Amino acid sequence: VEHGVHLSIAVGFMLENAVESAAKKNPEARFLLIDSPVLDEKGRAYDLPNVRSVTFREQEGTFLVGALAGLVTKTNVVGFVGGMQIPLIRRFEAGFRAGVMSTNPEAAKNLLVGYTGSFDKVEAGKQVGQDMIAKNADVLFHAAGSDGLGAIAAAREAGKWAIGCDSDQHPVAPDAVLTSFIKHVDFAVYQAIADVAANKFSATHAELGLKEGGVGYSPLGLDKLPNKDALVAQLEGLRKMIIEGKIKVPASAEELAAFQPSAAK
Repeated sequence: VEHGVHLSIAVGFMLENAVESAAKKNPEARFLLIDSPVLDEKGRAYDLPNVRSVTFREQEGTFLVGALAGLVTKTNVVGFVGGMQIPLIRRFEAGFRAGVMSTNPEAAKNLLVGYTGSFDKVEAGKQVGQDMIAKNADVLFHAAGSDGLGAIAAAREAGKWAIGCDSDQHPVAPDAVLTSFIKHVDFAVYQAIADVAANKFSATHAELGLKEGGVGYSPLGLDKLPNKDALVAQLEGLRKMIIEGKIKVPASAEELAAFQPSAAK
């Protein structure tokens, strides 16, 4: 802001307070906040005239990678490695669980969940991953930041599958990363910059899911599967059902408890 930039971009819910404070002090400046709306002192979302906020329906994308995990597991045991136990990561978990339920009910019953309590401890993620592999898990999905690199390493060393998170993590371990849940922060940032350049910037809140192209999964790594085309066809069928509203993916433990996977078959 002090340098007179046309748009200040903050990525991550932990920057919400900083953006709110800076926006109030600098009403002439424009801000883009990713992963959180602006919140009042009671935690309720509200608008500021110079802040655009973008959140994502992550559960829709994690549903698809969960469905894939259920389809490729040979042991009927898959694992979810989370970072901090916060609503955002619980949303990742709920979608993943629902996806597994939809393609492999047996694996859903055996699904392992572990939280590291952080986002910056690679060894913690590796330990959780190793513990799951010791319990027969052969597919690990993480939503744990840097901790997830440890989970991927655990899968690679054991010859198991890993599913990356947020960006395409295939280069991290090409032999182990089957796919990645993708959150298109780049799309939200590009759109905001384009709007500033066109003098069309508006202080709105947007929620992006599959329909808007905000989330998805990476195709890299899927070539390792002999039945890739059939699996992708199933995933794309599920994607279509979510976009059409035929599947409402749960975003919390409460919604997951009421989820009927039969609707996804």
